[in-house]
Amino acid sequence: VRDGFDKAFVDSAREQFSNFHMQLGGDHALYYTTHMTEFVPAAFAFSSGPVSELKRRPKRALRELTYIMGDGSTSQPLHEHVHDASSRVQGVMILHKGKVVYEAFPGMRPDQVHIWASVAKSMVGTLLTILEVEGKLDTSRPISDYVPELKGSAWDSVPLIDAMNMASGLDISEDAEATMNPRSMFQRVVGADFGVPNADGVVEDEMSVLRDAKKIGGEPAGEAARYSSVITKVLVAVVENVTGQTYTAYVEERIWSHIGARSPLAINLSPKGLAVGYGLLNSTLEDLARYALIFTPSWKAVSDQAIVAPEVLKKMQTESSPEAYLAGDFTDHSWVKANFGKDMPIFNSHQWDAVWEDGALFKHGNLYQSIYVDPARDTVGVVFATSPVNLAPDLMPGYLREAAKSLAGK
Repeated sequence: VRDGFDKAFVDSAREQFSNFHMQLGGDHALYYTTHMTEFVPAAFAFSSGPVSELKRRPKRALRELTYIMGDGSTSQPLHEHVHDASSRVQGVMILHKGKVVYEAFPGMRPDQVHIWASVAKSMVGTLLTILEVEGKLDTSRPISDYVPELKGSAWDSVPLIDAMNMASGLDISEDAEATMNPRSMFQRVVGADFGVPNADGVVEDEMSVLRDAKKIGGEPAGEAARYSSVITKVLVAVVENVTGQTYTAYVEERIWSHIGARSPLAINLSPKGLAVGYGLLNSTLEDLARYALIFTPSWKAVSDQAIVAPEVLKKMQTESSPEAYLAGDFTDHSWVKANFGKDMPIFNSHQWDAVWEDGALFKHGNLYQSIYVDPARDTVGVVFATSPVNLAPDLMPGYLREAAKSLAGK
């Protein structure tokens, strides 16, 4: 809704605000995703220096781009899909060699901010990998060594690397059942972060909820990758405790102050002040694209320094388990099945949902946000959307990967 909302609509949206209501993906959800700081407190990571201007070199052929979907059929053309109202795509940008080659904003203004949803997890994984390469943490140690509040709980059994790769061995997955169960660990954590009562009418303490995590019988850490925002919440605490800084301050120091962002990055906070780093980051789509470029050879288009060192990128591209990926629930996700028939990722890694043999990385987000990074092809793609979680599978990941292949001549 590019022209904004009237006061009556906004009042109605505010009255009905909840995580469950946002999952419906309607216009209320669009208001929430573009105005999250009205509902959840936020801290700001600021940019420094001049804005990095992204050059435009549009390639009209991308408008007609199609790809072979997971079921063997051919997709509709990219531009047609993006502007199909049923897709609920709000904005998309594709960049090749640091230049914007395709962009469209059918549902929002380019200067509007929007939540990243779980695309934000990629930043948590990146910061942890940077800290590891710099020798400031040991990923073989239990995650509770870095979060003392969890000592003496099931988290003692989870090495940090397995948490980073979402193979915790704990019953904290974010599957369909957990998403719809108000008493699941996932919904309890989200409720604590939003400061709203749980199914029993109690506003819970976030660390108390996390201490309730239980082991999965017969499944040690590292054996099966199961998607979980609960893990990422704990990893944010690791970043804070290792650095002695707030998550927002560290994001600003290591990333946001260096990429020539046009706007501050708003990071929503739990009632206790811990960044909701698993999903509630807010920026313009163009600033998300600037962040994506730091993983590519074209990082100089936005950054005054190489933020992601080669050894950091290599760890994210290689240090995970194909066996754990297949044993867990990642390949059950509808967007994976819909997009990648004969071109399947080999594993998830360091908070990225998908890594291919060619080194490309992808992260999906609730309500169908996307970030695709393809260093070998020097291509990135980012998407904002407000698609209901029960709608048809998200097809944008397939378009982004096919665009990278097309731009680089496969």
